[in-house]
Amino acid sequence: RAATPARRRASSRATSGRRATTRATTLYGSQGSRSPLVNWYAHEIGLELAMRAPRDETNPHPFGQVPALRDDADADGGELELFESGAILMYLADAYGGLDTPKTRAAAAAWVSWANASLDPVLFVENERGGVVDTKARDPNNKRLRRLDDVLASRDYLLGDFSVADVAVGAYLLYVPQFFPDVSFAPYPALARYMGRLALRDAYAKAFGADVQRYLVQKCVSYVDGD
Repeated sequence: RAATPARRRASSRATSGRRATTRATTLYGSQGSRSPLVNWYAHEIGLELAMRAPRDETNPHPFGQVPALRDDADADGGELELFESGAILMYLADAYGGLDTPKTRAAAAAWVSWANASLDPVLFVENERGGVVDTKARDPNNKRLRRLDDVLASRDYLLGDFSVADVAVGAYLLYVPQFFPDVSFAPYPALARYMGRLALRDAYAKAFGADVQRYLVQKCVSYVDGD
């Protein structure tokens, strides 16, 4: 069986140094944070992550938050420390997920950046203390969600085939039914179907749990069927 991009890249590096047997890619996070979206992508590309708790003393995040990543298997034989979910996703996609040209990197980075800079403020309204208190997805005519719905009306995934872009955008969308179960995506039918496709993926269930997957699939079906 052909190796996944992650296995191909990792195996090529394992022959380049004496520390190959001790190298690891370590994710600092918890199930209640945004770190499972990184786990989701890792499962998609067949990359094994070592997990550490947020308060582990080796957490490289400069503000002690999660997710954060340490990779001591980089191409130069050194160690990389990284934080922020979007940056981590793009690094993993570049290093292990097959984004091997400037064109493919740029196409994915555009959506990952959009998820964090433009979609996040729509989906998660915060109070002055940074707590999420509401979502603008309640608005049946939100201009960003309306445009995203238009985009997805003509394609299954953002870049045509499933990619890291869908993890970045989809993970945020799928948090909304979990935080705000009374909110409906029925006004955005293409978006609701897209969310359902993502929630059905095996890698999503591995990262977020089978119970979460079942709940989200049921919610997405209700959006589409109008229940």
